[in-house]
Amino acid sequence: MSQVNFPPRSRSLPRGRTALRARLALLLVTAVALSGAVLAPGAAPVEAAGAPAPAAKAKKWYPTPGVKFNTPRVGGERQFRLEQQIIEAIRHAKPRSTIKMSMFSFDRMPVADALIAAKRKRKVHVQVIVNGHETPGAQSKLRKYLGKKRHRKSWFYQCKASCRGQGDVNHSKFVLFSRTGAAKNVVMLGSLNMKLNGAENQWNDLLTVNSSPKLYDTLHGVFKEMKRDRLARPAYISKEFGRYHLYVLPFPRKGAATKRTKYTVNRDPISRLLAPIKCTGAKTDSGRTIVRVNMHAWDADRGKMIANKFRDLYAKGCDVKIMVGYAGAKVRNVFASRTKRGLMPTRSTGFDTDYDSEVDLYSHEKILLINGNYGGDRGKKVVVTGSSNYQNGGQYGDELILRVFSNSLYRRYADNWGMKWRNETHGFSWGGSGGLRSASGRWLVPPVYADDLGIDSEEWRDE
Repeated sequence: MSQVNFPPRSRSLPRGRTALRARLALLLVTAVALSGAVLAPGAAPVEAAGAPAPAAKAKKWYPTPGVKFNTPRVGGERQFRLEQQIIEAIRHAKPRSTIKMSMFSFDRMPVADALIAAKRKRKVHVQVIVNGHETPGAQSKLRKYLGKKRHRKSWFYQCKASCRGQGDVNHSKFVLFSRTGAAKNVVMLGSLNMKLNGAENQWNDLLTVNSSPKLYDTLHGVFKEMKRDRLARPAYISKEFGRYHLYVLPFPRKGAATKRTKYTVNRDPISRLLAPIKCTGAKTDSGRTIVRVNMHAWDADRGKMIANKFRDLYAKGCDVKIMVGYAGAKVRNVFASRTKRGLMPTRSTGFDTDYDSEVDLYSHEKILLINGNYGGDRGKKVVVTGSSNYQNGGQYGDELILRVFSNSLYRRYADNWGMKWRNETHGFSWGGSGGLRSASGRWLVPPVYADDLGIDSEEWRDE
């Protein structure tokens, strides 16, 4: 018990009632003084005047788990929300922990500065791999500070083409944190590049998974293969653990591919993800399985194959709706091909806001959502996200596709998808006369979507 010093008794205290009042006042002061030293059970302490309050116990910091979406052109937190999620995890990275980052493009100086500060101030091991199509200032700064020697604990490297394949590009976008805040084995992935354009002109998603050692270890092994910058064996990985199924591309090309490892339509990850769908008997309001797509770039032969699979699902009765940023001619022709139920609902996220005949505002996400009869489960909720567009490059470049079974995660993605469908899309326009049929019903001149915002353009691959 702390000692309480009583005030000395004054010799000049008045007598009688006045003295009694004075004594009572003295007792009250003494009681207040004692309250800081002796407390009744359950009573809160009374702080002495001028004494500092006891420090509150610091709350443990974790990266916010689940999905986040940005909103372009609004400024502030909403626009840079995904970048800030990564920067905060960098700032909380524990001393001598490891950060591994793979990006297609990277020009964000705030991210580069955060990585450099983590290495300089806390000796965090920072390893960054990017594609080799550009070297803006942020990359030059990282290369200068981290160095290029990949046998060291920190380094920066640009792959010559795809890191684990033969040609094409490194298009994988993920960040691994061995320890950040109170979390271990943290994985962040999605459609986001470390690019200003990604915040200013694109909608993107970023999924954060804390404390998932199997997912972390798998991507950690992939990253180690990427830094070697040569064909991995096996290059294509399909690994399932719990509610997650991770697909890592590329497939090997001719000369390196065998009968068991070469690309086929049935081995395509999207084909495999769509195969378990049954269109009816779902636990949805309509009884139909719901399929939602938001795809940035969709073209060429692989794109046509995938488009036909969605069209077939729509024809069989699935509730299919598709958003697309850029769709090539072959894909648009599939969208324009009627089924017995009519045209599959399709809208564009690409807008030309400065009227220069080029799309400058669009969704960059690569999302597939399924709700319904899937693999024998009539109420399954499925989220598919990652880096891979529906293009031929998706077969032979570095890509990640992650499937997750999660009711709560599905709800977050589906709500955001619906908001974009209602508010951030426009319809395609028809070209020509809408097609010409023969007397037997065969198309002589098939109808096409003539939307000038969805033209064939190589620049869409560079995202």
